Amino acid sequence: MENQQMFMSGAVIDERPESEKEKDYRFEEIVAAINPVNWIEKPRDQWRKFPIFNQDGSGSCVAQTEAKEMGIMRWLRDKIYVHFSATDIYQRRSNKPAGGMVAVDARNIARKGVTLEALAPSQAMNDGQMDSAVIEEYKRKVGEVFAVPNFVALPIRDIDTVASLIQTTGKGVMVWFYFEYREWTDTPQVMNPNLDLYAGSTNRHSVTAVDFTLVNGKKALIIEDSWGPTFGLNGQRVITEDFYKARNWYAGYLVNFQFEDQTKPLPQPQPAPNPKPKYRFSKPLTFGMTNSDVKALQDILRYEGLFPQNTASTGYYGAITAKGVYQFQVRHKIAPMAELNALQGRRVGEKTIQKLNALYA
Repeated sequence: MENQQMFMSGAVIDERPESEKEKDYRFEEIVAAINPVNWIEKPRDQWRKFPIFNQDGSGSCVAQTEAKEMGIMRWLRDKIYVHFSATDIYQRRSNKPAGGMVAVDARNIARKGVTLEALAPSQAMNDGQMDSAVIEEYKRKVGEVFAVPNFVALPIRDIDTVASLIQTTGKGVMVWFYFEYREWTDTPQVMNPNLDLYAGSTNRHSVTAVDFTLVNGKKALIIEDSWGPTFGLNGQRVITEDFYKARNWYAGYLVNFQFEDQTKPLPQPQPAPNPKPKYRFSKPLTFGMTNSDVKALQDILRYEGLFPQNTASTGYYGAITAKGVYQFQVRHKIAPMAELNALQGRRVGEKTIQKLNALYA
Protein backbone atom coordinates (compact mmCIF):
# COMPACT_ATOMS: atom_id res chain seq x y z
CA MET A 1 0.00 0.00 0.00
CA GLU A 2 1.50 3.34 -1.00
CA ASN A 3 1.51 6.36 1.27
CA GLN A 4 -1.50 8.64 0.86
CA GLN A 5 -0.85 11.34 3.43
CA MET A 6 1.73 14.07 3.97
CA PHE A 7 3.89 13.79 7.09
CA MET A 8 6.19 16.31 8.70
CA SER A 9 9.88 15.86 7.95
CA GLY A 10 11.20 14.86 11.36
CA ALA A 11 14.89 13.94 10.99
CA VAL A 12 16.71 17.23 11.52
CA ILE A 13 20.14 17.89 10.04
CA ASP A 14 22.86 17.95 12.69
CA GLU A 15 24.42 21.42 12.67
CA ARG A 16 26.86 20.88 15.52
CA PRO A 17 30.44 21.96 14.78
CA GLU A 18 32.78 19.19 13.68
CA SER A 19 34.63 19.42 17.01
CA GLU A 20 31.42 18.30 18.74
CA LYS A 21 30.59 15.59 16.21
CA GLU A 22 34.04 14.09 16.78
CA LYS A 23 32.94 13.22 20.32
CA ASP A 24 30.34 10.75 19.00
CA TYR A 25 31.26 7.08 19.34
CA ARG A 26 31.89 5.39 15.99
CA PHE A 27 31.55 1.79 14.91
CA GLU A 28 35.03 1.57 13.42
CA GLU A 29 36.54 2.24 16.85
CA ILE A 30 34.97 -0.85 18.46
CA VAL A 31 34.57 -3.36 15.62
CA ALA A 32 37.58 -4.39 13.55
CA ALA A 33 35.53 -6.33 10.98
CA ILE A 34 31.85 -7.19 10.68
CA ASN A 35 30.61 -10.76 10.79
CA PRO A 36 29.64 -12.04 7.33
CA VAL A 37 25.90 -11.76 6.71
CA ASN A 38 23.90 -14.87 5.90
CA TRP A 39 21.99 -13.30 3.03
CA ILE A 40 19.01 -15.52 2.24
CA GLU A 41 15.52 -14.82 0.95
CA LYS A 42 13.07 -14.89 3.85
CA PRO A 43 9.32 -15.28 3.37
CA ARG A 44 7.41 -12.25 4.57
CA ASP A 45 5.80 -14.21 7.41
CA GLN A 46 9.31 -14.86 8.76
CA TRP A 47 10.36 -11.21 8.93
CA ARG A 48 10.84 -9.99 12.46
CA LYS A 49 8.05 -7.65 13.47
CA PHE A 50 7.46 -5.40 16.46
CA PRO A 51 4.56 -3.09 17.35
CA ILE A 52 4.01 -0.54 14.57
CA PHE A 53 3.97 3.05 15.79
CA ASN A 54 1.93 5.98 14.50
CA GLN A 55 3.37 9.51 14.59
CA ASP A 56 0.17 10.89 12.99
CA GLY A 57 1.66 13.82 11.10
CA SER A 58 3.93 14.94 13.94
CA GLY A 59 7.68 15.39 13.53
CA SER A 60 8.41 12.69 16.09
CA CYS A 61 9.85 9.97 13.83
CA VAL A 62 13.28 10.13 15.53
CA ALA A 63 11.68 9.83 18.97
CA GLN A 64 9.49 6.97 17.73
CA THR A 65 12.57 5.18 16.38
CA GLU A 66 14.46 5.68 19.64
CA ALA A 67 11.52 4.31 21.63
CA LYS A 68 11.37 1.24 19.39
CA GLU A 69 15.12 0.60 19.63
CA MET A 70 14.85 0.68 23.42
CA GLY A 71 11.85 -1.65 23.33
CA ILE A 72 13.72 -4.17 21.20
CA MET A 73 16.66 -4.09 23.62
CA ARG A 74 14.32 -4.96 26.50
CA TRP A 75 12.73 -7.70 24.40
CA LEU A 76 16.15 -9.20 23.75
CA ARG A 77 16.94 -9.10 27.44
CA ASP A 78 13.63 -10.16 29.00
CA LYS A 79 11.61 -11.57 26.06
CA ILE A 80 8.97 -8.97 26.88
CA TYR A 81 8.50 -6.00 24.57
CA VAL A 82 8.38 -2.77 26.58
CA HIS A 83 6.75 0.20 24.85
CA PHE A 84 8.62 3.39 25.71
CA SER A 85 7.16 6.87 25.33
CA ALA A 86 8.13 8.84 22.24
CA THR A 87 6.41 11.85 23.83
CA ASP A 88 8.89 11.79 26.72
CA ILE A 89 11.74 11.82 24.20
CA TYR A 90 10.21 14.37 21.83
CA GLN A 91 9.36 16.91 24.53
CA ARG A 92 13.03 17.15 25.50
CA ARG A 93 14.40 17.99 22.03
CA SER A 94 16.77 20.95 21.88
CA ASN A 95 15.05 22.64 18.92
CA LYS A 96 11.60 22.82 20.55
CA PRO A 97 9.11 24.32 19.62
CA ALA A 98 10.28 23.61 16.06
CA GLY A 99 9.30 20.18 14.78
CA GLY A 100 11.57 17.19 14.32
CA MET A 101 14.79 16.48 16.20
CA VAL A 102 18.45 15.63 15.70
CA ALA A 103 19.75 12.14 16.43
CA VAL A 104 22.12 13.21 19.19
CA ASP A 105 19.19 14.66 21.17
CA ALA A 106 17.35 11.34 21.14
CA ARG A 107 20.53 9.48 22.05
CA ASN A 108 21.36 11.77 24.96
CA ILE A 109 17.80 11.54 26.26
CA ALA A 110 18.03 7.73 26.21
CA ARG A 111 21.12 8.05 28.40
CA LYS A 112 18.95 9.66 31.07
CA GLY A 113 16.10 7.19 30.69
CA VAL A 114 12.68 7.24 29.03
CA THR A 115 9.36 6.59 30.70
CA LEU A 116 6.74 4.09 29.59
CA GLU A 117 4.05 4.59 26.96
CA ALA A 118 1.41 3.73 29.56
CA LEU A 119 2.52 6.74 31.62
CA ALA A 120 2.99 9.20 28.74
CA PRO A 121 1.06 8.23 25.58
CA SER A 122 2.66 9.09 22.25
CA GLN A 123 0.68 7.35 19.52
CA ALA A 124 -1.56 9.12 16.97
CA MET A 125 -0.68 12.53 18.40
CA ASN A 126 0.39 15.68 16.58
CA ASP A 127 3.18 18.02 17.66
CA GLY A 128 0.90 20.24 19.71
CA GLN A 129 -0.55 17.31 21.61
CA MET A 130 2.85 15.79 22.30
CA ASP A 131 4.42 19.07 23.40
CA SER A 132 1.54 19.99 25.71
CA ALA A 133 1.24 16.60 27.39
CA VAL A 134 2.01 16.79 31.10
CA ILE A 135 4.62 14.28 32.25
CA GLU A 136 5.02 14.45 36.01
CA GLU A 137 8.49 14.13 37.49
CA TYR A 138 7.74 10.76 39.06
CA LYS A 139 6.95 9.35 35.61
CA ARG A 140 10.33 10.45 34.32
CA LYS A 141 11.92 8.92 37.42
CA VAL A 142 10.42 5.59 36.36
CA GLY A 143 12.26 5.95 33.07
CA GLU A 144 15.65 6.32 34.72
CA VAL A 145 15.87 2.59 35.36
CA PHE A 146 15.74 2.02 31.59
CA ALA A 147 18.61 4.35 30.70
CA VAL A 148 20.84 3.24 27.81
CA PRO A 149 24.18 4.97 28.37
CA ASN A 150 25.83 4.79 24.95
CA PHE A 151 25.16 4.99 21.24
CA VAL A 152 27.37 4.28 18.26
CA ALA A 153 27.22 5.83 14.80
CA LEU A 154 27.53 3.42 11.87
CA PRO A 155 29.05 4.07 8.45
CA ILE A 156 26.35 5.47 6.19
CA ARG A 157 25.13 3.71 3.04
CA ASP A 158 26.66 0.40 4.17
CA ILE A 159 23.83 -2.15 4.17
CA ASP A 160 26.10 -5.05 5.16
CA THR A 161 27.11 -3.38 8.42
CA VAL A 162 23.48 -2.80 9.41
CA ALA A 163 22.47 -6.35 8.47
CA SER A 164 25.48 -7.82 10.29
CA LEU A 165 24.63 -5.87 13.42
CA ILE A 166 21.02 -7.12 13.35
CA GLN A 167 22.21 -10.67 12.72
CA THR A 168 24.86 -10.56 15.48
CA THR A 169 23.03 -8.64 18.21
CA GLY A 170 19.34 -8.83 17.34
CA LYS A 171 19.02 -5.09 17.95
CA GLY A 172 17.06 -2.60 15.93
CA VAL A 173 19.07 0.03 14.08
CA MET A 174 18.08 3.66 13.59
CA VAL A 175 18.42 4.51 9.89
CA TRP A 176 17.54 7.80 8.20
CA PHE A 177 16.49 8.41 4.61
CA TYR A 178 15.65 11.38 2.45
CA PHE A 179 13.13 11.14 -0.38
CA GLU A 180 10.20 12.60 -2.24
CA TYR A 181 6.84 11.34 -0.99
CA ARG A 182 6.11 9.57 -4.27
CA GLU A 183 9.29 7.51 -3.76
CA TRP A 184 8.35 6.21 -0.28
CA THR A 185 6.38 3.14 -1.36
CA ASP A 186 6.30 -0.46 -0.14
CA THR A 187 9.72 -0.88 -1.77
CA PRO A 188 11.06 2.68 -2.16
CA GLN A 189 12.82 3.55 -5.40
CA VAL A 190 14.76 6.60 -6.50
CA MET A 191 12.69 8.59 -8.98
CA ASN A 192 14.56 11.88 -8.68
CA PRO A 193 18.32 11.19 -8.76
CA ASN A 194 19.02 14.91 -8.27
CA LEU A 195 17.12 15.22 -4.99
CA ASP A 196 18.99 17.47 -2.55
CA LEU A 197 19.18 16.34 1.08
CA TYR A 198 19.28 19.96 2.24
CA ALA A 199 16.38 21.29 0.17
CA GLY A 200 13.46 22.53 2.23
CA SER A 201 10.98 20.39 0.31
CA THR A 202 12.91 17.14 0.85
CA ASN A 203 11.44 14.68 3.31
CA ARG A 204 13.95 13.49 5.92
CA HIS A 205 12.74 10.53 7.93
CA SER A 206 13.89 8.13 10.66
CA VAL A 207 12.87 4.46 10.78
CA THR A 208 14.01 1.26 12.49
CA ALA A 209 15.78 -1.52 10.59
CA VAL A 210 14.63 -4.81 12.16
CA ASP A 211 15.59 -7.53 9.67
CA PHE A 212 17.30 -8.28 6.36
CA THR A 213 16.58 -10.49 3.38
CA LEU A 214 17.23 -11.05 -0.30
CA VAL A 215 14.64 -9.78 -2.77
CA ASN A 216 15.02 -11.24 -6.25
CA GLY A 217 18.61 -12.03 -5.36
CA LYS A 218 19.40 -8.51 -4.13
CA LYS A 219 20.19 -7.40 -0.59
CA ALA A 220 17.48 -5.55 1.33
CA LEU A 221 16.61 -4.35 4.83
CA ILE A 222 13.20 -4.69 6.44
CA ILE A 223 12.35 -1.43 8.19
CA GLU A 224 9.48 -0.46 10.44
CA ASP A 225 8.00 2.95 9.84
CA SER A 226 6.06 5.12 12.29
CA TRP A 227 3.24 5.97 9.90
CA GLY A 228 0.87 3.36 11.30
CA PRO A 229 -0.05 -0.14 10.06
CA THR A 230 -2.11 1.10 7.09
CA PHE A 231 1.02 2.33 5.27
CA GLY A 232 3.60 0.22 3.51
CA LEU A 233 3.40 -3.52 4.14
CA ASN A 234 1.36 -3.29 7.34
CA GLY A 235 3.84 -0.74 8.66
CA GLN A 236 6.98 -2.30 7.21
CA ARG A 237 8.91 -1.48 4.03
CA VAL A 238 11.61 -3.18 1.99
CA ILE A 239 14.72 -1.03 1.52
CA THR A 240 16.83 -2.38 -1.31
CA GLU A 241 20.58 -1.94 -1.39
CA ASP A 242 20.24 0.44 -4.33
CA PHE A 243 17.91 2.74 -2.41
CA TYR A 244 19.97 2.42 0.77
CA LYS A 245 23.17 3.45 -0.99
CA ALA A 246 21.43 6.38 -2.66
CA ARG A 247 19.38 7.81 0.21
CA ASN A 248 20.72 6.75 3.62
CA TRP A 249 22.32 9.63 5.56
CA TYR A 250 22.51 8.42 9.17
CA ALA A 251 22.66 5.06 10.94
CA GLY A 252 23.33 4.17 14.56
CA TYR A 253 22.41 1.87 17.41
CA LEU A 254 22.22 1.77 21.20
CA VAL A 255 24.75 -0.14 23.29
CA ASN A 256 25.64 -0.84 26.90
CA PHE A 257 29.42 -0.83 27.23
CA GLN A 258 30.90 -3.03 29.96
CA PHE A 259 33.95 -1.89 31.90
CA GLU A 260 36.13 -3.86 34.32
CA ASP A 261 39.23 -2.56 36.08
CA GLN A 262 41.70 -5.46 36.14
CA THR A 263 44.46 -3.51 37.86
CA LYS A 264 42.75 -4.17 41.21
CA PRO A 265 42.73 -7.54 43.02
CA LEU A 266 39.52 -9.48 42.52
CA PRO A 267 37.71 -11.16 45.41
CA GLN A 268 37.77 -14.94 45.25
CA PRO A 269 36.38 -17.02 43.74
CA GLN A 270 36.54 -15.13 40.44
CA PRO A 271 37.69 -16.01 36.93
CA ALA A 272 41.32 -15.16 36.36
CA PRO A 273 41.73 -11.69 34.83
CA ASN A 274 43.12 -11.25 31.36
CA PRO A 275 46.94 -11.19 31.25
CA LYS A 276 48.48 -7.81 31.89
CA PRO A 277 49.35 -6.18 28.56
CA LYS A 278 52.97 -5.48 27.72
CA TYR A 279 53.97 -2.82 25.22
CA ARG A 280 56.54 -0.06 24.83
CA PHE A 281 55.42 3.20 23.27
CA SER A 282 57.93 5.42 21.50
CA LYS A 283 55.98 8.18 19.76
CA PRO A 284 52.99 10.42 20.48
CA LEU A 285 49.47 9.35 19.53
CA THR A 286 46.68 11.72 18.54
CA PHE A 287 42.95 11.62 17.91
CA GLY A 288 42.04 10.20 14.50
CA MET A 289 45.08 7.92 14.14
CA THR A 290 44.80 4.25 13.21
CA ASN A 291 47.81 2.02 13.95
CA SER A 292 49.14 -0.81 16.11
CA ASP A 293 50.24 1.60 18.87
CA VAL A 294 46.63 2.72 19.31
CA LYS A 295 45.50 -0.91 19.41
CA ALA A 296 48.00 -1.60 22.21
CA LEU A 297 46.81 1.53 24.00
CA GLN A 298 43.21 0.28 23.83
CA ASP A 299 44.29 -3.07 25.31
CA ILE A 300 45.89 -1.23 28.24
CA LEU A 301 42.89 1.04 28.73
CA ARG A 302 40.63 -2.02 28.76
CA TYR A 303 42.86 -3.63 31.40
CA GLU A 304 42.50 -0.47 33.49
CA GLY A 305 38.71 -0.52 33.10
CA LEU A 306 38.75 2.53 30.84
CA PHE A 307 37.80 0.89 27.53
CA PRO A 308 34.78 -1.39 27.01
CA GLN A 309 35.27 -5.09 27.72
CA ASN A 310 32.62 -6.06 25.18
CA THR A 311 34.30 -4.44 22.17
CA ALA A 312 37.40 -5.10 20.09
CA SER A 313 40.66 -3.15 20.06
CA THR A 314 40.62 -1.80 16.52
CA GLY A 315 43.56 0.60 16.53
CA TYR A 316 41.35 3.59 15.70
CA TYR A 317 41.78 6.56 18.07
CA GLY A 318 38.25 7.89 18.37
CA ALA A 319 36.02 9.35 21.06
CA ILE A 320 35.89 6.18 23.19
CA THR A 321 39.68 5.95 23.26
CA ALA A 322 40.00 9.67 23.98
CA LYS A 323 37.67 9.34 26.96
CA GLY A 324 39.76 6.44 28.28
CA VAL A 325 43.02 8.34 27.77
CA TYR A 326 41.61 11.32 29.66
CA GLN A 327 40.57 9.09 32.56
CA PHE A 328 44.00 7.40 32.55
CA GLN A 329 45.73 10.78 32.62
CA VAL A 330 43.54 11.97 35.50
CA ARG A 331 43.99 8.72 37.42
CA HIS A 332 47.78 8.87 37.15
CA LYS A 333 48.03 12.67 37.55
CA ILE A 334 49.89 13.10 34.27
CA ALA A 335 49.47 16.88 34.20
CA PRO A 336 47.51 19.69 35.90
CA MET A 337 43.75 19.30 35.51
CA ALA A 338 43.44 22.50 33.49
CA GLU A 339 45.76 21.02 30.88
CA LEU A 340 44.01 17.64 30.87
CA ASN A 341 40.59 19.24 30.62
CA ALA A 342 41.72 21.26 27.63
CA LEU A 343 43.01 18.18 25.78
CA GLN A 344 40.17 15.81 26.79
CA GLY A 345 42.35 12.79 26.05
CA ARG A 346 42.94 13.66 22.41
CA ARG A 347 46.71 13.27 22.68
CA VAL A 348 49.12 10.79 24.27
CA GLY A 349 52.24 12.87 24.76
CA GLU A 350 55.63 12.36 26.37
CA LYS A 351 54.45 12.33 30.00
CA THR A 352 51.67 9.85 29.28
CA ILE A 353 54.06 7.65 27.30
CA GLN A 354 56.49 7.64 30.23
CA LYS A 355 53.74 6.48 32.58
CA LEU A 356 52.46 3.84 30.15
CA ASN A 357 55.96 2.46 29.70
CA ALA A 358 56.63 2.49 33.45
CA LEU A 359 53.52 0.38 34.01
CA TYR A 360 53.35 -1.81 30.92
CA ALA A 361 56.70 -1.97 29.05
